[in-house]
Amino acid sequence: MPVNDATVRRLHEILLQVADIRGQIDRGPKQIRAAQQRLQQAKDGVAACKDEIKKNRLDTDRKQLQQRQFESKLYEWQGKLNGATNNREFQAIKDQIAADTQANSVLSDEIFEILEQTDKLQVKLADLERDLKTVEEDTAKAESRIAERLEVLKKELVRVEGELKQAEEALPGDFAAIYHPLVKTRAEEAFAPLEERSCGGCNTSLPPRIVDQLKLGNPIPCSSCGRWIYRPE
Repeated sequence: MPVNDATVRRLHEILLQVADIRGQIDRGPKQIRAAQQRLQQAKDGVAACKDEIKKNRLDTDRKQLQQRQFESKLYEWQGKLNGATNNREFQAIKDQIAADTQANSVLSDEIFEILEQTDKLQVKLADLERDLKTVEEDTAKAESRIAERLEVLKKELVRVEGELKQAEEALPGDFAAIYHPLVKTRAEEAFAPLEERSCGGCNTSLPPRIVDQLKLGNPIPCSSCGRWIYRPE
């Protein structure tokens, strides 16, 4: 018993629905992973900023300690300067005081610069933490929304696969023997509609006699790609 194009068309429609639903189901976990990656990037940004602030504070503490050491030395040098016994010793101590004073000034500039950077980083951290909170909320919403959507899609897939099973069970035996191996390997790519005078799958031009057969409602396999071609509705 030959199969007509209405049957093949319906099979292809259902197979396309199955493929589309499965594709959406497959995309769900990928979308969740993408949202989680964005969340992790936001967390990493906050952590990196905090680390930079911590490093700046350690640098500030270290330089302030050095500054106190210079100040202590300057106090000592000042005492030695007052007790200098000759001009050479006096000049040597003055040179040392000038060198330490210059070094102390450089440290002061460096400390001020680091403190300015730290203030800017604090502002940046506040922005990053605010963004992180937004991303966390968006991620939670996305995970919930996708999970709900997946439940709907899974139920829809069961329904459509049930329709496909019913349609397959109604196939004539001779066509079923061709259909099942073909669909097992090619799924929705097993069929293609006629597009003008060409195969809708591979765009190969079809001989007039094949086109005539298709227009009479008789599905025929494409000699080029192997898809079963059917007349579109």
